[in-house]
Amino acid sequence: MAHPDDRRSVGRPRSTPALDLPSLTPLPTAAERAAEVIRENIFEGRFPPGVALPESALAQALQVSRNTVREAFRTLVHDHLLTYEPHKGVTVRALTAGDVRDIYRLRRMLELSAIDLLARGEGTLDRATLTDSLNAADRAAAADDWVTAGTANLRFHTLLVAVHASPRIDELFRRLMTEMRLGFLALTDPHAFHEPYLSRNHELTDLLGAGRWDEARADLDRYLDDALRQVVAAVDADR
Repeated sequence: MAHPDDRRSVGRPRSTPALDLPSLTPLPTAAERAAEVIRENIFEGRFPPGVALPESALAQALQVSRNTVREAFRTLVHDHLLTYEPHKGVTVRALTAGDVRDIYRLRRMLELSAIDLLARGEGTLDRATLTDSLNAADRAAAADDWVTAGTANLRFHTLLVAVHASPRIDELFRRLMTEMRLGFLALTDPHAFHEPYLSRNHELTDLLGAGRWDEARADLDRYLDDALRQVVAAVDADR
C-alpha cells in the first residue's frame, strides 16, 4: 500500500536541483560595439579633436541604425570624448588645460602606485609585453609615424598600470589614455614631443628591470611633470 505522502506527490513536478553551470558573459549591444569602434579610432589617433562625426555616415559605415549611433554618441559624450552642439551635431572633443591637469593627476596616482606595488613585491610586470610596446614605438619612430608612436607610448603606460591586476583600474586607465590621445593630437610637432619620451620609456624599463624602485619612481614622477607642462601648453595654444 502506497504511503499517503507518496500519493500526494503523484503528478506534481519535481523541483530542479541546483546545477553547477558557468555564468555567461553578457554580449555587448550594438550601441556598445559602435561606441567601442569610435573610442578605438580616437585612441589610435584617427579621429582628432574638432572633427565632425556625421550620424548618417557612421550608421552606414557601421551598418547600424541611426538610433544606435545616437546611443553610442550619448555614451561617448558622457566619457568626455565627444561633444554635442544643437544645430551643429557631434564632434570629437578638444581638451582644456583643466582636463589635462585632471588626467595627469589620476595618471600620477595610478602609475606611481603601480611602482610601489612592485617595490613591495605585490605586483608583477609583464616585461615581454612591455618590451613589445617599446619595439613598436621604435619601429613607428623609424618610419616617421609619430601618431603610431604615440599609440605605442599610451600602451606602454597602460601595461605599467596593469600591475594593479584590477579590471576596474584597467578600464578607467584605458579611458584616461583615450582622452590623453586628444591632448597629444593638439601638439603641433608630435615628433619633437614623442621622441624624448620613447627614450625615457626605455630608461624607465631598465630601472624597473633592475629593481631600482626609488629611482624608477622619481624618474616617472619627473616624466609626468614634464609631459603635463608640454601638453597643457599645446592645448592652450590650440584654443
